[in-house]
Amino acid sequence: MPNKQKSALIGALCAFAMIVTLGLSFILSSNLFQDGKSTLVLPSDTEQQGMIDEQTEDFAQQNESKIAQITVDPSNVQAVIASLSRPSSYSCSVTNTLYWDGGAGTLQCRQYARDGAYRVETLNGDGVITQVQLQYDGKIYAWDAGSSTYYSGQAGSFSPGEAAMLPTYETVCELPADQIQEAELTELSGQPMIRVTAVQDGRTAEYIVSTVTGLLYSASFSQEGTRTQFIQTSVLSLERPADNLFTLPGQNHTIFVDA
Repeated sequence: MPNKQKSALIGALCAFAMIVTLGLSFILSSNLFQDGKSTLVLPSDTEQQGMIDEQTEDFAQQNESKIAQITVDPSNVQAVIASLSRPSSYSCSVTNTLYWDGGAGTLQCRQYARDGAYRVETLNGDGVITQVQLQYDGKIYAWDAGSSTYYSGQAGSFSPGEAAMLPTYETVCELPADQIQEAELTELSGQPMIRVTAVQDGRTAEYIVSTVTGLLYSASFSQEGTRTQFIQTSVLSLERPADNLFTLPGQNHTIFVDA
């Protein structure tokens, strides 16, 4: 076999092995083949989202005036959410609970956002990072913690379950309009929220977006009425995440340079 063909074959096999390794690690850590959809179960008072009062006050006031005279419904909810004021940078903790017959498992994650990019760290029971995913400019990068190599591909080429990426308010804004069945302004844990329900092929996804921060508060998914996943976020900081969090293994510059 010519050397060029050998190199191409080896490269393809390495990429495939990376995908399989990440997929198996995610499945083993969650004890579930995630299907990526489910129905919202409202969090109790003990599951309230953490807030940074001083930092979010301005956003809350701006958004209150934006929604004061609006009746939120499926026809305008995406435009309303897109118009909310929100921080351009933030970090949050995420509790990602996955359900299956007879049990449930929880993944703890940290999510960082800046300049249109997202970083998600999956943590083990001791709070140690086990996997990292970056998503930016239509591309996704994934690697095991401590690895000197990474997998990269188009963000739309594999599902959120395979990538272990988490939904954001942008997920709601990008939904096909005909999938949105219900939308309303509501109140949860003393905060004004926007609730959105989307349905496709027997799968239901319900998202709650905070009008205080403009960010995703929670998301819940179900398949034919059976809950499969619940995601709860808690804002930790609105400070700009450091450059090193958006740097790929083996590189000395951020992903923004390559875009």
